[in-house]
Amino acid sequence: MPYNKSKWLILNIFIWLTLIFCFSFLVIKDFSNPLIGPGDIDLWEYQGFYLFKNFSFLPFPHLNLVNNQAFYPYGTNNVFQPWSFEREIFYATLYSLFGIGAWLQFYYLISVLITVIGSFSLLVRDYGFVRASGAAIIVAFMNFYANNKYPHHLNYAVLHWTVLNFICDFILVKRFVLKHHISLRFILVRILFLILAIGQDIGYVAGFALMSFTVSICFSLILIISRFLQKKVKLKEVFHTQFQQYLREFLTYRYICLLLISLISIFGYIYIPLVIQIFQEAKSFDFTGIDNGIFFAHPSRLLIPYLPLINPSQTVFDKIFSDSPESLGAGSPGWFLLIIATIGIWQARQKFLIFIPLLIIFFLCLFYHPEYIPTLKIFPWFSFNRVGGRSTVIYSVILCLFAIHINLNRLHEGKKILFTALLIFLGCIEIYTAYSFKFNYQPYLLDQNFFTYMNYVKQQPGEAVLDWPFCAAGGNAVGSLDGLCPYFYQNGSIFALRRFHQKKVMGKYFGRLHPSQIKSYLQAGWHHLLVPNSLFYLEKTSPKVRCFSEEEWSFFTDFYKFNDFAGINLYTDLLSESCVKEFYTRFGKPTVETKVPEAGKLSFIPKSNELSNQVNLALGSEIKFEPFLNFSESNLLDIRSRSTFISVTGLSGFEEIPPKTFRWALGAETNIIFKLQDSQLLNLSFKFENPIEAQNILIDINGVTVDSFNNLNKGANIERILQFPALKGINRIVFKYKDWNHNQVTFAREDDRALSVLFRRLVIQPTEETSL
Repeated sequence: MPYNKSKWLILNIFIWLTLIFCFSFLVIKDFSNPLIGPGDIDLWEYQGFYLFKNFSFLPFPHLNLVNNQAFYPYGTNNVFQPWSFEREIFYATLYSLFGIGAWLQFYYLISVLITVIGSFSLLVRDYGFVRASGAAIIVAFMNFYANNKYPHHLNYAVLHWTVLNFICDFILVKRFVLKHHISLRFILVRILFLILAIGQDIGYVAGFALMSFTVSICFSLILIISRFLQKKVKLKEVFHTQFQQYLREFLTYRYICLLLISLISIFGYIYIPLVIQIFQEAKSFDFTGIDNGIFFAHPSRLLIPYLPLINPSQTVFDKIFSDSPESLGAGSPGWFLLIIATIGIWQARQKFLIFIPLLIIFFLCLFYHPEYIPTLKIFPWFSFNRVGGRSTVIYSVILCLFAIHINLNRLHEGKKILFTALLIFLGCIEIYTAYSFKFNYQPYLLDQNFFTYMNYVKQQPGEAVLDWPFCAAGGNAVGSLDGLCPYFYQNGSIFALRRFHQKKVMGKYFGRLHPSQIKSYLQAGWHHLLVPNSLFYLEKTSPKVRCFSEEEWSFFTDFYKFNDFAGINLYTDLLSESCVKEFYTRFGKPTVETKVPEAGKLSFIPKSNELSNQVNLALGSEIKFEPFLNFSESNLLDIRSRSTFISVTGLSGFEEIPPKTFRWALGAETNIIFKLQDSQLLNLSFKFENPIEAQNILIDINGVTVDSFNNLNKGANIERILQFPALKGINRIVFKYKDWNHNQVTFAREDDRALSVLFRRLVIQPTEETSL
């Protein structure tokens, strides 16, 4: 009855508003400050700022991706970011109209609201008020994995259009299987949702919507062919009848249909060219043989509940499953959802065909391993999918669509009440446990003079600002392992502060990075200057960096004066007190100071007129630093060696089993290049363990083979001191390996690296100083 429907609708609205308020209080918490913080948090506003500065509508929507706004002055391709064009356009629009604000917090809240209202609206006709209301609440508020992604991975927390795509596809398949009418308006809504979905995170979230559409369409086509072959349908008659029916519906509801077609055209015009551009740019890089940081969630994590004493936050499950979940809740939707989904699909087993597309998608995701079981990579849009556990974002909607068919009326009244009470109790416990992980989360607040600082920098002459130390890194560890980001946890995202000061910056943190993109930095020698004084340079309690030698100060000063910098952003908490004083002595006192989340104290030193008058951009981008070998830093198993060798390739990062450090040789060659002021007699002292049977190794120094090891046994330990005449200028030492891990042999299956031999010692010293 209309009256009853009105009462239900009023009750629903009250419940939704209450839940939205609680969600705002428990998860988002702050609507008064911009979304700021270390790591990925700073990416989300910056992406909108970048689009605001680099978006063009004509002739088609496109982005300026190749520029020197980051990686200044060399420039790079900015394609490898977690693009979500709806979010970017939302932020850019409000930023252009009202400036800095908590726009993304409101965007996330709107996303949750769209998920609730949209899910209810799609399901209410087929499943009634109660079931549609329950399903809407589940998909929005019981997606524990996605909700815990905020704010660090906001792009995986925003799912509204993808959730609605799954629901649309399920309803379409259900009606098609059961031979119910599918209206033209519903089809247009489905197309609109698909277009809107590609405005969400391209690498994962939009991909799941495309996968749902593809699997559902393929299943429907197979069903049509099957019915045709069984002579149950005559395609020509069906198409003719359907066309006439849709034509009548279009004429009857012309304004609604025209509105939907217009929205499809508008959003298609905006999103499709941008997505094609990103896809083409990304495909222009060859990542073959490059470790992209694979994460894998074991399928058994599906069985982990969200209970106070047993939940996905416990690291014991990492040991049990021997997997590498990227974050809290990967692969774990909770027992409540799993139980009601199992009961629902069992009770509706007579209509089993309607669940087939969802089951296919669920199992493709559940068993996905980016390397060994790459099920999702049958879809081209998942070619860069390196984190298996992120599929968990769609588990709640899939399981909910199974669960919506549950019918407890089949139980006796007493059992029904008891079972319902137990389910409600379990659901409440899991909700409390899952949301308790957010209790300690507090949004980062800005220093009281933060905006004063940023506005001051913005007003200074000069197109760029020199952040020191800066960070040039990718989420796949390219850059970090090359020595270009020794303080990732503290300053990995400081580049994003340019949304406040609007200057070009030297660093940037990308979702992934191709080695070719940091080539200019390595050729210029910046990795020699970004050297901490401890092996554990990536830990949150990083030590202070060593200060420069005179040779390094000369390079730094020349680079600073030749390029068009407004000044230096000096992160004083990351430097020793004496080094900070040396900066002030050489470049002047700071004129304004503030604090940045995690990175700490920040001082701005404006560029002096004397240095500003020497700007020469051609020289600035070409200047290079090639250090002379310092024998006090020539131990290649010591982090300080990064400052003294011109280039070291084919060696892993620094690893340690206390108290000793080691490094793996990688691939076919280890190349060590260094520079001497004068020729002299040197010793190459090394000790390595061979993990490969019948391994052959050659050692060349300056083009001459000085030693070789043939047919080495697995486990062999080799220890040598090789004397050689080093040349004035450039010298090169090359270790050449016949085999390595995943080439002719695999001895470490879980390690993706091309491991060759394990170095326990690798040092170059003058002859008289070297000893075993």
